[in-house]
Amino acid sequence: MSFIAEFCVEIPPLSQASTAVPEMQFSGQDIVLEANRPRKFIFTALGTQFDDFENGLEADPTVVEYTRLTKSEETAHYVVTYDTAATSPDTYSVAVEHDISYHDIKLQDGEYTVRARVPDRSSLVKLREHCQENGIPFRLERIYQETGSNFGTHGLTDAQQEAVKLAYENGYFDSPRQSSLKQIADEIGISPQAVGRVAKSSRVQ
Repeated sequence: MSFIAEFCVEIPPLSQASTAVPEMQFSGQDIVLEANRPRKFIFTALGTQFDDFENGLEADPTVVEYTRLTKSEETAHYVVTYDTAATSPDTYSVAVEHDISYHDIKLQDGEYTVRARVPDRSSLVKLREHCQENGIPFRLERIYQETGSNFGTHGLTDAQQEAVKLAYENGYFDSPRQSSLKQIADEIGISPQAVGRVAKSSRVQ
């Protein structure tokens, strides 16, 4: 059964342009694939520093060209064409390889926050390993399962959510296993037995 993972990464695309306007927020609406890579990115920009942002786009080495589609006082829509060679290392190619589907993509001050549908735990491990091997900062925020057409947590408490997150981050689901239940329990202050129950319930086949 698939699940939802929310994570943060720092990767090259639009990084320079977004850090030029750290208070602005960008939300991805669509990705157009070309040769299995995201060559074009359509997104909404929220803020007021549009001139500074567009100057940043001009200077950003990952951007070949951009078009501003619409603009109002605090919102604008853009489409950017990436320079594929300059966007490496990225996460999207390995996500496609392991059937990880990006649903929400947000960017602020050089950091992407992604909500993705992941087919199984090994796919998430592969994504994390790719980030580690390529020096990409990766931070897992949440893991939860879908309920119907909505996203839900199936009633997990904050401590349980933290236990599942730490289990993934510290390699509990890796093969071979990289951490113990006691290490995770000590970090968040609950019993190893409780961590074990939560980790077992979070396993998806």
